[in-house]
Formats: sequence, structure tokens, C-alpha cells
Amino acid sequence: MSADACTHGSWTTRAQARVREVTTVQLQPQHLRSGRLPAVAIGEVLEVAPVLYLAEIEDVGCRPSLAWEAGPFGIVGACGVIGDPRVFGEEEDGPVGVEILEVGDREVVVNSAGLEGVDHLEPGRRVWVEGSFYLDVDLVEADERLPIPMRGRYRLAAVRRYRARLPRPPRPEPLRRIPAPDDVDPDVFLHVADLVGPARDQP
Repeated sequence: MSADACTHGSWTTRAQARVREVTTVQLQPQHLRSGRLPAVAIGEVLEVAPVLYLAEIEDVGCRPSLAWEAGPFGIVGACGVIGDPRVFGEEEDGPVGVEILEVGDREVVVNSAGLEGVDHLEPGRRVWVEGSFYLDVDLVEADERLPIPMRGRYRLAAVRRYRARLPRPPRPEPLRRIPAPDDVDPDVFLHVADLVGPARDQP
């Protein structure tokens, strides 16, 4: 669901619409098994940092209506511009920070580990990307003063798991909460969560 597509009489800005936007993320099995994701129930609030893991990137012209498309499996297709990296500090290996994709006024942290070359993320490059949202556990633990796009408090709206049913398509199995390590079923190939927010404290 794109905030650009939302219409409501009391929503006056995209930022206000985005507070009600649904972000679907994949819950990585290694994080579930290790207990690094909070086992919160539907309706509760959790502090998370969604990151887009890039699988494909191309130079291509884009139409505004196709700038951002997200699906129920956490898969995203987006057209935007590679932004300047957010550098947080220096270590022995060089600067430390995150890479950014800008889609209109939306900023998303991207993980380029699945791409073949580092030149894919030259700042200013206009690109079409495909990838999947996941929750980065390390960015959640980073200094809260660091300006990391999309990191914040979200309300958990739904959790689903999918099992392989070949040749039939996978069927969603709704869950009441993010699974704790002992509740992770090894036969499930995908867990996803729907997040609404980022949530704002009420005055």
C-alpha cells in the first residue's frame, strides 16, 4: 500500500498518511531462532528498522505511478534515486553507515550485499530496484540519535507463515504473535509481518 494512494478527508500530508501505511517485512529465520526479534502480539508496538535487501537493480526510466509497489510477501519494486550514504563514523576498514534509496519523499535503507558490484549504488543514479524488506536487528540497537530512515515504533497488525504446497501456491497461516524461538516451525519457509506506522505517541 502506498501512502501516495491514500485519500482521507483528515489526512493533509503524506507524512500523516504514512503513519497509517502498512509495511510488510520478512522475518528472517535465523533471527527468529536466536530470539533477536521481539515476540510481540498483534496490536502491540515494537521498535524496528525495516531495510530493503536488493536482488536486482537496473537503469531504467520510470513513471510516477510505478514508483513504489509492495506485496504481501515483503517484496518491493521501486523506482528512485540512490542518495548520499548516511555515514555514522569511521572504523579501521573505512566509513560506517547505510546506503539510501530515495523514492519521491520516501527514504529507504538498502542492503546491497546481494549485488555483484559496489558501483551499483553511485549517489545520483536513477534506478529500478527489486528486493525484499526485512528487519535489521543491528540498526535497531544503533545509537538512537542516528538518523536512520524508517527506524521507529510500529504497531504489529498481522503475522503470517507460509509452507510449501507444490504444485499449489503457498497458503497463509495467520499467527497471533511473532514466534518465539521455541515456536518456530522448521517446515515453514517464510514468515512475514505487517507493520503499521511508524507509531506516534498520543498527546
